[in-house]
Amino acid sequence: MNIDTLKIFWWKLELIVSNQLEESLIWKLNSLAINRFAISVDPKERSQALLIIWLPSNQYSEKDRNNIETSLIELAEIFQESISRSKWEKVQDEDWSSSWKKHWGPDPVGNRLLILPSWLKCPAKYSNRTVVHLDPGSAFGTGSHPTTRLCLEALERNPPLNLQVADVGCGSGILGLTALSLGAKEVLAVDIDPLSVSSSLKNAGLNYFSENRFKVLNGSIDTLKNNLNGSLIDLLLCNILFHVIKEIAPGFDRVISPNGQAILSGLLVDQIEDITGFLGQIGWQVDASYQQEKWALLYIKRSPPLAGFVHKKNLSIDR
Repeated sequence: MNIDTLKIFWWKLELIVSNQLEESLIWKLNSLAINRFAISVDPKERSQALLIIWLPSNQYSEKDRNNIETSLIELAEIFQESISRSKWEKVQDEDWSSSWKKHWGPDPVGNRLLILPSWLKCPAKYSNRTVVHLDPGSAFGTGSHPTTRLCLEALERNPPLNLQVADVGCGSGILGLTALSLGAKEVLAVDIDPLSVSSSLKNAGLNYFSENRFKVLNGSIDTLKNNLNGSLIDLLLCNILFHVIKEIAPGFDRVISPNGQAILSGLLVDQIEDITGFLGQIGWQVDASYQQEKWALLYIKRSPPLAGFVHKKNLSIDR
């Protein structure tokens, strides 16, 4: 009998990918019900990333493994990127659950932030930075993707002091936790993935934020609205895919205060014109934009009323 059939082991797949693909790869792997993976980016060479996937031998045949690798290559081609190298390796059952951690390190962002894996001590050279502790498990990215960094830098640039903040599609909770670390009053985060909810709550504990200040719920924009208890937020964080932003944007006016803003990321630069036009049709305008590589971030606010327009809803006239 083949020894491989006697004991369950893990197939480890290593792929060299473009860092531009991090968020898309996470989405793809989640859609394939694969949640044992890690993405590592070398701070000195951010254009490439190492994607590592662990698959239990008793659940994935050779055909299954080949199909997964092919689907990831095809995803890269959609974004005109390539996967330059792949390697399969057998690892023992006890190895995968901790081996992904070695691919993480302290990650300085902007001028004053540091994303720090919870199992590491803060290096002395970063002692003057605001530290956000993170343990995403193996099912989330490292926060090094350009869209995430754009959001983190935006929060650093304009700290949300004493603001009520919400995060739609919170993932590991990195954006909401950073907002709190930079002075936000409270954060309400939502995500349709239960794994994200549990990861965000765990990370809140690592940063000593209570549930009163960092609340996480399973759901999307409607869940957010239903749990605001009639109040509105000052700042909405939304780092998700383009088509999801278009889907939930009509609900922004039900959760954001009249003078509030939203930070939208997860957008490709060539999608800006499309999303800007769509937002304009539903009453929002772009206040500022930032770009990093192929990706963009938009600050949006409510469009001003048209000149000469008088709102007469529910107007009664005494005769």
